[in-house]
Amino acid sequence: MELLGLPEPVVGEVVRRVNRFVAEVSVGGRVERAYLNNTGRLAEYLSGGRLCYCLRKGRGATGLRLIAVEDPHGAALIDTALQMKAFEAALERGLLPWAPCSVAARSPRLGRSVLDYLLSCGGEPVYVELKSAVLRDGAYAAYPDCPTLRGRRHVADLIEHVRAGGRGLIVFVAALPGVSAFRPYERGDPEVARLLEAAARVGVELRAIAIHYEPATSTIVLDNPDLPVHLSTRPR
Repeated sequence: MELLGLPEPVVGEVVRRVNRFVAEVSVGGRVERAYLNNTGRLAEYLSGGRLCYCLRKGRGATGLRLIAVEDPHGAALIDTALQMKAFEAALERGLLPWAPCSVAARSPRLGRSVLDYLLSCGGEPVYVELKSAVLRDGAYAAYPDCPTLRGRRHVADLIEHVRAGGRGLIVFVAALPGVSAFRPYERGDPEVARLLEAAARVGVELRAIAIHYEPATSTIVLDNPDLPVHLSTRPR
């Protein structure tokens, strides 16, 4: 199901990642700099020669914004801001059966963290953090692909909030096509995997949605609004 329409993409090839926020992309034989809105390692996507999809930017030091990269089953949407817009679109249209909610606030503070959302679910406040799961681990979408102190802090603060009687939700955005479930990537950060197990035990809600980018129509598509979440070998 189509969630969002985007402008026609600029198609190129990844040359290399320059730094955390910039990659070089070859478009028509010319190398251009592209903004990256994803702080993950993305090693499997940002290798030289990989087909990629960008949007033109109006200003700034980078003329392009790299939003998606070719994947064996289509295109992975690596831009986390667009992942968030897709989540909001699905939420607003009532496409997430487990989240009959509306956005009450963005970037709320909780403990030591700034999270993505405060939702109102039947009048009850729910703190929500989205995590970008664009690492392919066999048939799974996985997170994280590298150590993340920030990710650990988010999960830990949600655990404390739920222990104190509040509600917390982590949504993994599996933004790549052809996956059957989500699971933590223990080799990326074993501490995050441990914390997610602890979060599930105390009652933090763990959910996942599957989306991908469709280059032919330049749209973001919802594949599964309730992708299974597996912790270790146990499905939830």
